[in-house]
Amino acid sequence: MKRIPALALVAAAVALTACSGGSGSTGSSGGTILIGGIAGTTGAYGTTGQAAFNGIQLAVDEINSAGGVSGKKLKFSGSDDGASATTASQLFTKLISQHAVAVFGSPDQGPTIAALADQKKFPVLGPVDDGGLSIYPKGPDSDPYAYAFSTSLNTFAWGEVLGDYALKNCSGLAVLHDPSGYGEGGLDGIQIAYKEAGKKLALEESITENWSTGATVGLKSEIAKIKASGADCVDVWLTPQDQASFLQEAKTEGSDFTFLGNDETCSDTTFSDLAKQQGDGMLCALITSDMNPDARLTKFREDYKAKFNVDATAFAELSYDAVYILKKAIEAGGGKTDPETIKNQLNKISDYDGLTGSLTFTEKQHTTLTADQLTVVKYDSASGKWVPAQ
Repeated sequence: MKRIPALALVAAAVALTACSGGSGSTGSSGGTILIGGIAGTTGAYGTTGQAAFNGIQLAVDEINSAGGVSGKKLKFSGSDDGASATTASQLFTKLISQHAVAVFGSPDQGPTIAALADQKKFPVLGPVDDGGLSIYPKGPDSDPYAYAFSTSLNTFAWGEVLGDYALKNCSGLAVLHDPSGYGEGGLDGIQIAYKEAGKKLALEESITENWSTGATVGLKSEIAKIKASGADCVDVWLTPQDQASFLQEAKTEGSDFTFLGNDETCSDTTFSDLAKQQGDGMLCALITSDMNPDARLTKFREDYKAKFNVDATAFAELSYDAVYILKKAIEAGGGKTDPETIKNQLNKISDYDGLTGSLTFTEKQHTTLTADQLTVVKYDSASGKWVPAQ
């Protein structure tokens, strides 16, 4: 599947759902509160979607065991969007018709879901395609979508911290990125740092990828372009599969670039398993609290591993936090679950003590993670771990 720019996908999805009318009757029914999930649980980012759903389910189970929300039990319904804007929009409309009170996701189709959230005036939370342009479609200095709240990784924050690292350690930076809101958001984050320093990138290239299968794309021609640009560093803001493929190709040709990645690079083992020893020295950024887990985060990881038989990732942690934030918003609103009340209460969430740190939403701040909460790390192939970069 060839990907097209995110804004085109959003326009198509909004047109598709326009015939379904307004959001209709929403809220809880009987003794349950339905929350929906939309994520790509297959394809290039399948592990991300699975982690998000697992984190949501673990939070739902805990909350229900403790008595639920305002006397009602939560029910979670998650579906695979297959990295398709059309499927994601259909699932969104279906969840509204089923009287869900909020939708969590989509990590793959955040721009589509966030745009629909505003069109339908229906709250979206959690892993919304790594924040960034999904939440702030007109750029980091613009207003966010009113009904979209991301606790996920944030491309603006990751781009900014990696851009700042490159400014201090590289004579020139090239950026390869996909043409979607995800890649453009990462580029915007990098540019935050570069514009503040009055510097320009040596090269910026848009690369069309195959997100539905994770198949790698040919990037050999980019190596010569990067060399010609004079860049000694390259941020490969692409899938972990394409990052590993490009890095191996460049090293086989004898290139000695310093390689930087994105928020997905070190979020799980996809990149490191593919790159193996050649991934040594790859740079990424991690949530600082993940590097120094407290007792509560350690217990979450133990419970998660016991329940799902895989290690927890940041996407699981942040999705888990999002469910508890929704719980807090509903309770603060006197148990009301209509979209307007939930939206208004989410805007009042301040310094929520989440697994990943202090999380806040305001009317202007709809992404929780900032560059200040991140630490730049590099891959140490000998130990198989990501360690703080010097």
